[in-house]
Amino acid sequence: MAYATIAVLKAAMEKTDSADDAMLQLMLDAATKAIDTYCKRPDGFVAISTASARYYVGSGLSYQMIDECTTISAVAVKDSIDDTTYTAWLTTDYDKAAGSRESPDFNATPYTVLFCKPDGDYSTFTSGKMGRMRAPTVSVTAKWGYATLCPDQIEVACAMQAARWWKRLQGAMADSLASPDMGTLMYLKQLDPDIQQILIGGGFVRVSRSFA
Repeated sequence: MAYATIAVLKAAMEKTDSADDAMLQLMLDAATKAIDTYCKRPDGFVAISTASARYYVGSGLSYQMIDECTTISAVAVKDSIDDTTYTAWLTTDYDKAAGSRESPDFNATPYTVLFCKPDGDYSTFTSGKMGRMRAPTVSVTAKWGYATLCPDQIEVACAMQAARWWKRLQGAMADSLASPDMGTLMYLKQLDPDIQQILIGGGFVRVSRSFA
């Protein structure tokens, strides 16, 4: 789902007819994907509405890095790397926080790190590393993504980029190639510099997704 609607885009462009709606939607979809790629957020800025389980190689430490999510409904951990079943943890066994393990924020989302509670039943997330072998030992069920609602800056950036691409398409295809028959667009440039600044200035660009 695109971060901006055709109605928002057409209002910004002062465009009232619907003759080009299909192409405008393609541009909004392409701008959405470009923003996700630039910000290193494959799950996007709008979290999925249904929780699903993801599996991680356990850190063997008192914290576990996870993908961005807005809610966590279940955490389960293998008691050992060789186990075939997971043991469900109680909410009294773990804390969830935004940010990093070095500077966690327990009052913000998206959640990106779990901690063993000092008074819980567990002191570590079972390691999923054995020599060169890597195996999942931690299961987290959550609604994955950055936020429940699309941030205003992201909506604006999406509409701006789609409008720029539309103008270029109208201007002798200077910076883009389009194939209406194939229903696809190919862009010769990345996001425009000022749109990049919106994303950087808003703190939306992730530095790294590594869980090492």
